[in-house]
Amino acid sequence: MKKYIVLFLSLVCLFTLCSCGKTAAPIVLPEPEKIVSIDVTNGKTTKTYTDSTWIQEIISAISDSEPTSKQSVQDTPQNKSYIKIDFQFEAGASTLFVYEDSGKYYVEQPYQGIYIISSDLFEKIKEAP
Repeated sequence: MKKYIVLFLSLVCLFTLCSCGKTAAPIVLPEPEKIVSIDVTNGKTTKTYTDSTWIQEIISAISDSEPTSKQSVQDTPQNKSYIKIDFQFEAGASTLFVYEDSGKYYVEQPYQGIYIISSDLFEKIKEAP
């Protein structure tokens, strides 16, 4: 009987350790007042936004994204269809990618993480260009 209890507890511990996946760190976004513009590229169409209200809304909505255990290990997403978002600063730029995969919507920050976003945010960005 002791063997079964030990075996059962060992399996429970093993299952618990395996099910605990590492999630991405919270998304790192620039401060809205440091952004000069946001370029949204969908396919071959690019639109530039300089309106501070629109920039604030996008940053706020993206900051509410939920980390996943998926890893970003490339410069661009593995998903073939994505929308590129470039934050332009006085000196430099930062890029995010937004895409849909299996009915869920994601924002990917290269080499940082992949995050779940709302369908409303995805549609707002998709309709931007």
